[in-house]
Amino acid sequence: MRRSTKSSSESEIAGSKLRLLGLAVLCAKLALVPLAVDASADLPFVVPKGLLSHSLACVLTGVIAALLWQFGRRLIVWSWLHLAVAAFLVANFLATMIAADRPLALFGTHARMLGLDTIADGVVLYFSIVLLVRRRVDVVATGSALLGASAFVLAYEGAQMLGQDPVRWSIDTARPFSTFGEATALCQYLTCLGTVAIAGAVLVNQLSATVRVGLASYGALLLAGSAATETRSGLIGLALATTSLVLLVWFHHPHRRARVVALASGTIAIGLLAALILLTPVGSRLAATLDAGVAEDASPTPGGLEASAAGRLTLYGIGFDMLRERPILGWGPDNFVVGVPRFRPELAPEQIRQSLATSGHSWVVQVASTSGIGGLLSFFAILVTAAAVVLRSRYDPLAFVGAALVAAFLGTGLTSVNEVSTDWLLWTGLGTIAGVTAATRRSTNGAGTAAERGRSSRTKNRPSPRRFFVAPALVIAASSIALTGLNAFGASRAAQASEITRLAGRVSEAIALGLRATDLDGMRPAYWHVLGLAYAGGGRWQESQRAFDTASRLAPYDVRYLGDLAQVDLVLANNGDAAARARSIELGDLVVQTDANNPRAHVTRAEVMQAAGNLSEAVRSIERALTLDPSSKSELLYFTAVQLMNESGRSTDAIRIGRQGLALVGQTRASVEIRVELARALAASGQSREALAELDIALAIQPSNERASQLRAQIVAALPR
Repeated sequence: MRRSTKSSSESEIAGSKLRLLGLAVLCAKLALVPLAVDASADLPFVVPKGLLSHSLACVLTGVIAALLWQFGRRLIVWSWLHLAVAAFLVANFLATMIAADRPLALFGTHARMLGLDTIADGVVLYFSIVLLVRRRVDVVATGSALLGASAFVLAYEGAQMLGQDPVRWSIDTARPFSTFGEATALCQYLTCLGTVAIAGAVLVNQLSATVRVGLASYGALLLAGSAATETRSGLIGLALATTSLVLLVWFHHPHRRARVVALASGTIAIGLLAALILLTPVGSRLAATLDAGVAEDASPTPGGLEASAAGRLTLYGIGFDMLRERPILGWGPDNFVVGVPRFRPELAPEQIRQSLATSGHSWVVQVASTSGIGGLLSFFAILVTAAAVVLRSRYDPLAFVGAALVAAFLGTGLTSVNEVSTDWLLWTGLGTIAGVTAATRRSTNGAGTAAERGRSSRTKNRPSPRRFFVAPALVIAASSIALTGLNAFGASRAAQASEITRLAGRVSEAIALGLRATDLDGMRPAYWHVLGLAYAGGGRWQESQRAFDTASRLAPYDVRYLGDLAQVDLVLANNGDAAARARSIELGDLVVQTDANNPRAHVTRAEVMQAAGNLSEAVRSIERALTLDPSSKSELLYFTAVQLMNESGRSTDAIRIGRQGLALVGQTRASVEIRVELARALAASGQSREALAELDIALAIQPSNERASQLRAQIVAALPR
């Protein structure tokens, strides 16, 4: 009787239309988030994926709440993994409450969107898989959604490799990035799904030979797509997933023959990895990682490492410095960017010198720096508990597939950027593990309490009004909240359109679009910066000042906004605004205090001090910028440096710095103003012929340059007849 009642209760939940709606939303989330791209957004990959994922998570939350209202505790399936996941969520919630930048902790940086809302999104995905996927057909549906989307991702990657991309992206296209925008994120996605496909083909029972071969072949194709990204982290992910699977099968599979096959498969996988290293571009990049042969014209890197490896080590150092500063709960979700200016080393690799890195390039560093020891321990508790529930439960191939997905994610993420486009893979794997192992317990449990059985009987025989009104109301309310994401999406598109129209000279339209972006989403400093640039393009300096001031208050750690605000104040000062002049000097000092080892900050201060007539301080700042960025290709840095040396009467230094800058910049449009100032220094040193030669090159590049033409005429006029 108890078994019959339990079967009836589970059948009722499984047949619920509300659960089927949730399952459909879950499948849509797994399939559509990887494919979401919008070229009209200011961040065409991050923003659509993040907003779509969050919106669907809201709907799933409403569905689960409605199911809980309708079925009560009968819906719940227990797993110890739930406690570890909840602990991680609580740790990040507490980290958000004391975050260095609380809005950033809630919503994430604009470039990553990995705030508390995305962490909660992942937890919702985890519980959705556990509670909504209850039958074999549900597993097939979610698996099909997961792998089906990857076919489109692979196809787009192939089009990019063949040079047939229908969209002309403004980002680096040296390596394919498909619908992810970054080769590393694409590699992580393809490696994880390739591992899932092959593990499923090898382990899952009751598959026909055709399906098994097709699944394994498709998994191999996904791994080939991963190798085509030339991303080294894919090798780590594949190695960790393979090792995990072999160990799980060896220690937990009930049949000896399967254990032997697993060992043989692991040996073959190791051979394939070796071939991948030797025969593909990934191998050459891996070999270059520890290549100490730095080119003569390249800036030194720590330990003679390859540039990207040196950059990662620098970011890891920044992350652990942040952890030492705030060890318990860290700086807050997605607050890595806040700590970069504070802990940027003096001799950072080139790609770290001026950029504000938004990720620690490793999940270990990211979790440790943003949620502290509390977050890191709870995250490791998730992993340990997941391994424990897999090993302690009866053998189930799907649990092993989930474990392989988690291992592949952790391996690829060990040295890669955290992305909203791929972080959901971890929660999918964990949800699979918990769902399968919890389902095992559900099938062995009794029917529940007498009160629950009575409630089931009353529900079936006498419909309750709450089934027809409260549950749909919860779903509708959650869907309404999900629609608020349209505002953020509209703001992103308006900001991008503002940039395009400003550069096209349609300033009034750019201002209107910038205002729309800030009206729709006023918490993003990037949108206020776009508006400030639009106002500056129209000569509306007061409004531009207010927009840049808002951007700098929202992101006080970003000296780009402070620098642009200082530039606007200099313009206002030249127009007779004494208060703006005083403020520009304050800002010049503030940018250096904010980001002391950023050469851009010292260039800003040099310009401010130059305008204030304090040449000694201006020269000191520009020399500091040159020390911090000896291999810079910045036109502004070298132009300002040569100009200041000229104004200080240091012609020899001006010539030396000018030659150094031109060697790095080359004969490009960016070199024109440097050549003009170099010519001025050469003329002052009595090298008129050399000065004319530089001006001739400048005018050949930019014939309309009035400064070059006027200086040339002056030098020619001063030549002896």
